[in-house]
Amino acid sequence: AEISDSRRQELVAFALQFVGGRFGAGGNDPHTGADCSGFTSYVMLHGAGVSIARSSASQSQQGVDVSADQMRPGDLIFYGNGSRINHVAMYIGNGQVVHASTYKTGIKISQWNYRAPVRIKNVLGD
Repeated sequence: AEISDSRRQELVAFALQFVGGRFGAGGNDPHTGADCSGFTSYVMLHGAGVSIARSSASQSQQGVDVSADQMRPGDLIFYGNGSRINHVAMYIGNGQVVHASTYKTGIKISQWNYRAPVRIKNVLGD
């Protein structure tokens, strides 16, 4: 578990370096602008070596379901409109997520339940 915990902390640290970065619709790289799922797919690939789907809806079908009281840093939290997933963020611990939010706010930290989460997934395989 300790290897897994340190890997998750490294992933969180990797993701947090992009806070303040630009939001870009359809963007895949937080250095130049990423949307919500572009950000999570980039961070998972380059921060943890895990390849996941490009869209938030597809990402929500991957990995293992996690309950809110069991989620760990590095898990993905999905938000939606009814059952339709339209946003994804990464849990960073302490009740917070990092996500590519909007053009106005860019990549930022929010409370994990700033919107009602639809599902939470562990895509790290640990």
